[in-house]
Amino acid sequence: MKKYNNHYILLIWRIALLFLLFTLCRTGFFLLNSDLYPDMTFGRYMRIAGGGLRFDLTAIIYTNLLYIVVALLPFRFIYTRPLQNALKALFVATNGIALASNVADMAYFRFTLRRTTFSFFQEFSHDNNLGDIITASFTTHWYLLLLWIALVAALWLGYGRLQCVRKVFYSSRSVILHYAARTIIMAAGIGLCVAGARGGFRTSTRPITLSNAGVYVTQPLETHLVLNTPFCIYRTIDKKRLKPQRFFATEQALDHIYTPIHQPAPAGEFRADNVVIIILESFARYHIGALNADMPGMVSYTPFLDSLIQHSHACNNAFANGAKSIDAIPSILGSIPTLEEPYVLTPYALNEVEGLGTLLQRKGYHTSFFHGAQNNSMGFSAIVNLLGFQHYFGRTEYHNDDDYDGIWGIWDEPFLQFFARTLNGFPQPFASAVFTLSSHHPFKIPAHMEGKFPKGTLPIHQCIGYTDYALRRFFDTASKMPWFKNTLFALTADHSNWSENCAEYRNPMNAMAIPVIYYHPGMEQAMLDTIPTQQINIMPTVLRHLNYDLPYFAYGQAADSTTQPFVITYNGGYQLLHDDCLLLSDGEKSTGFYRWAHRGFNGLGENLLGTQPDAQEKAETLLKAFLQQYNNRMIENRLTADTATARCTLLLPPCRAGWPARSSESGGGGVRELTSSSP
Repeated sequence: MKKYNNHYILLIWRIALLFLLFTLCRTGFFLLNSDLYPDMTFGRYMRIAGGGLRFDLTAIIYTNLLYIVVALLPFRFIYTRPLQNALKALFVATNGIALASNVADMAYFRFTLRRTTFSFFQEFSHDNNLGDIITASFTTHWYLLLLWIALVAALWLGYGRLQCVRKVFYSSRSVILHYAARTIIMAAGIGLCVAGARGGFRTSTRPITLSNAGVYVTQPLETHLVLNTPFCIYRTIDKKRLKPQRFFATEQALDHIYTPIHQPAPAGEFRADNVVIIILESFARYHIGALNADMPGMVSYTPFLDSLIQHSHACNNAFANGAKSIDAIPSILGSIPTLEEPYVLTPYALNEVEGLGTLLQRKGYHTSFFHGAQNNSMGFSAIVNLLGFQHYFGRTEYHNDDDYDGIWGIWDEPFLQFFARTLNGFPQPFASAVFTLSSHHPFKIPAHMEGKFPKGTLPIHQCIGYTDYALRRFFDTASKMPWFKNTLFALTADHSNWSENCAEYRNPMNAMAIPVIYYHPGMEQAMLDTIPTQQINIMPTVLRHLNYDLPYFAYGQAADSTTQPFVITYNGGYQLLHDDCLLLSDGEKSTGFYRWAHRGFNGLGENLLGTQPDAQEKAETLLKAFLQQYNNRMIENRLTADTATARCTLLLPPCRAGWPARSSESGGGGVRELTSSSP
């Protein structure tokens, strides 16, 4: 056993040893499951393994946090032989368990096609045979047991030990300097641990989670090579596990009410228009005058959007499906809403999905995503990659920090110009999304723009004005480019935000009200639509416009494709807007039922719970159907069109001006016409 006379070097050596053992586990995981990755190349594997070190670091820190803190304490008793022996036992035991989970998943992964998460232990929490199951698994795969024993032996033999502990401690000439130096080292070490566990120091960087693995892969199944099992368990400990729902006894009865499987049958040929989706940070409907024309006294901070709406299919009864930026990306680009927990933070974030980028790649589209923040801010680069947006452009690709706002990223006006110019170099057709950021706390605008926009009554108002100006400049530039006239633009917000004391926006639904605007320069489409819609409807609506003819999966439905529009959100409880009614529910029982007078401008009004049984039953039936489809498909990893066949034919309304017709035989996902006697 090698001896060291510097315990800091020894600590670094032990962490390095863990990196080596985690890497060996990743290699073993790949070798035992290599048939699941037939197209793997050496270069791709090295990229995956390199990315996996980030997740290994977080797992190692979580596993060894107590050990590291105790090892860094500057006190004398740390260097005594009994405590050093205890630390060794702690190190080997905790890391032995972590390595056991990695080794076990080498075999268990083939049955689930997912890394084990904390839900595994929840699943067996009421059983007393978990130990028997694990024992049986290791008995069947005896070679994995031998591998684990070898890894634990490497921990024990490679641990090392301190030499001349007391001599090292007393060799310091100054006790004060000794304690000061070692206290500084301890503080620095703890700071590095925090950064390593979170995935970085930046305030714009959210703690690293499962979906961040998507940035290193080309297909969803590869994310499990990037990840390690201890990381997946730690990151899902505090996440609520979805419960299987059995409101409807058969799939036929369930699909008769609602299905997320879309089987389009368009009336015309596929229209290979470019698609540009613009996601506006915190652009609540409250700030946009053209969407509040029936509210006297409302001030608009968006003169450009007001003018664009006059030539667009604009929805002024639209809602976000989440309350955070990380909720918006899956909702808008993947038609996957956030309910109780942000989808990207759940154990289901690594399910196989078909985002808008994935679907349009099948039609030969070039796909990209733009966000002016530090690359991988909030994990966006990983999320959009999983949704099929192959090329990412952030602050790094912008290449000019003269336009950096000092906190979040590149100011909106120059970044949107960069967006327009870069689009001009892409092959057509292309599908691209951009996420703005300047209308964000601390609500600053460029110094040379001060005084050009109304201050309003909220700090965000001048930022809204600035981003609206940036949009005007973007469209001015884009309109001169050859791709502009055959491009569908979809504009929306990531979420709503504070709206002062405006009572009309203080009820639980309107608190999530946002704009949804569809604009195409080459089509007559002016319309102010009052039919309820939501973020998860954007992807199906875009596909409907393109006459997309392949099956696909989406929890939403095209904004103009069905007689039964609905909106579902979660705001402390489920909120279902359907058939001019608003149902509030905890998922098992209804807690409120209100009539929704277009936008509910006078608050929610009287709670009609139990007084209108037919209408309430229709809403409750739809909510149950949605929750059963959502929960069960998430749990069972059935989020693609290949996992099921639609059995529902929708009753379709007449085609609206400027939007493509659809044959009367079209089948698709969504809600069929409900009656109180629906099964």
